[in-house]
This record gives sequence, C-alpha cells and structure tokens, in this order.
Amino acid sequence: MNAYRLARGVRLQRKPDGASVLLVPEGIVELNASAASALALLDGTRDAPAIARILGESYEADPSELASDVRALLDDFAGRGFVTT
Repeated sequence: MNAYRLARGVRLQRKPDGASVLLVPEGIVELNASAASALALLDGTRDAPAIARILGESYEADPSELASDVRALLDDFAGRGFVTT
C-alpha cells in the first residue's frame, strides 16, 4: 500500500472566494474542485483506492470509475514533487 501525503513545504489552502490552491515552494497551483477534494484526503494513511472510495461516497459515484483519475492526479503531483508516499 502506498499511502499518500502532501510533500514537505506543500500546503492545501482555500482562498476567500472558496477556490482551493496548492501552495508549493515554486508558487501556487490552482486546483479544480475534484482535485482539491482528493488532495484534502492525503493524510499519510490512505492509498489511491481508499481515496477513490471516499470520493465515490461523497459524490455518489462508482469508485472504480474514479480510481484511474485519482491515480493520474497522484502520479502527476508526485512527479512534480507535490505529494509523496
């Protein structure tokens, strides 16, 4: 199991207008609502399937349909150094 968390120096923040951003050492990454929801679940204890299950319950969607999107997001952000296992 690869449990994910935000990398050191990276923070998820909600702006006053309700939008979410990821504060990274190089700047700010604007997030859409689904990415923000997924990243909010990164606590170092959940793997990608667990995150997909929780999002599936929240959005009344099939977790198996969300799993590839969650994995792609985590892989992308891990490659950019924003999340780690």
